Amino acid sequence: MYSVVIPVYEAKESLSRCVESWLGQTKKDLELLLVDDGSTDGSGALCDSYADKDGRVRVIHQKNAGVSAARNAGIESAKGEYLLFTDSDDYVARDYLEQMEKALQDSGADLVLCGFHHLYEGADILKLPGETRTFRLTEGEEDFLTLYEQSFLNMPWNKLYKREQAGRFDPSLSLGEDLLFNLDYLKRCETVMVLAEPLCYYIQEERNVTLSSGKRQDRLALAKRICRETETFYDQWWGNKKEGHCRIFTRYMNEIMDECGKLPADPDLSVKEKIQAIRSYGEDSWVKTRGDEAVFWYLDYRILWFFLKRKQAGMVYGLCVLRRGFVVLVHWLRRKGGIFK
Repeated sequence: MYSVVIPVYEAKESLSRCVESWLGQTKKDLELLLVDDGSTDGSGALCDSYADKDGRVRVIHQKNAGVSAARNAGIESAKGEYLLFTDSDDYVARDYLEQMEKALQDSGADLVLCGFHHLYEGADILKLPGETRTFRLTEGEEDFLTLYEQSFLNMPWNKLYKREQAGRFDPSLSLGEDLLFNLDYLKRCETVMVLAEPLCYYIQEERNVTLSSGKRQDRLALAKRICRETETFYDQWWGNKKEGHCRIFTRYMNEIMDECGKLPADPDLSVKEKIQAIRSYGEDSWVKTRGDEAVFWYLDYRILWFFLKRKQAGMVYGLCVLRRGFVVLVHWLRRKGGIFK
C-alpha cells in the first residue's frame, strides 16, 4: 500500500482539487493522510468530510507547528510500505501513482522521482529531469550534480520513497528542509530511478517578497548550511573534487542573485535601503572569497555578478529594476495568452 501525506493549513480553497486528484487515481491501493496543521478557515472540517466519505482518508488534527512537523506526523502515522507527499495547493495526474509504481517495479530502485508541471503566472512550464534512467549512487556523480543544479532534489512531492528508509523533516528550518530530508534519505539508497514524465502540478503564484534585514541574513545562513551539507554529502560519495564543489556552490550564489532580484518589488524599503542590502550581499564572506567559483547558467546572473563583485551596488539595483520590469511584462503576456506562453 502507498501512504500519501498532505499537510493542510488554511487550504480550504485548493484542498478539494488536491484530494480529488488522489482519490481519482487509476491505482486505488493508497491511504491519504490529511494533516490539519491548526487551520482556522474550515480546512479541518473539509478534511473530516473526506474521511467520512472515503475509508482511504485518515485525518490528523494538530496545533499549528509548520509544514515539516505536519509531514513528520504523517510519516509516523503511515501504514503503507511506500511514502509520497503532496502540498495542499498542488495536485497530481490521474495516473501518477500507477506510473510511479511501474517505474519502481521496473527498476527496483530505492527512490523514484519524476518531472512536473510548474504552473506559474498563467504559464504551464514543463520541468523534466533529462531522460528516463536508473543509476547507482556509487556511479551517479554526474546524475546527482545535474539533478541538484536543476533543483529536482529540492522537493519531496515528485518522489516515491520506501517508508522504512525515510527519516524526518527538520521543523526548526524555514528553508532547505526538503533538500536535507532528501540528502538524508539518499544516504540509505543504492539506486535512483528518474522518470522523465511530468506527473505533478506545482502551482506557484507571485507572493509577497518582503523580508526584514534579519530574515535576509537568516536565509543566507540557512543557504550556507545547505551548501555545506550538500558538499559534505558529495564528498562522502565521490570525494572532495573542485568541480563538484563549484557546481554545488553555484546554488548558493544563485540565492544571492535571487535575493537581489526580489528587492525592487519590496514595498517596505527605500531605494537607499535596497542598495544597502545589495551592498551587504557583496560583503558576504562567501561571496567575497568563493564568488568566482560559481558557474552561472543565465546571462542576467553573470551580468549582476560582474557588477556586484566590483561593489557597484547601485548598478546592480538598476539592472534588477529593469529585470523586474521584463518579468512583469512576460507574466502579463502569459496571462493574456501571448507569445511567451
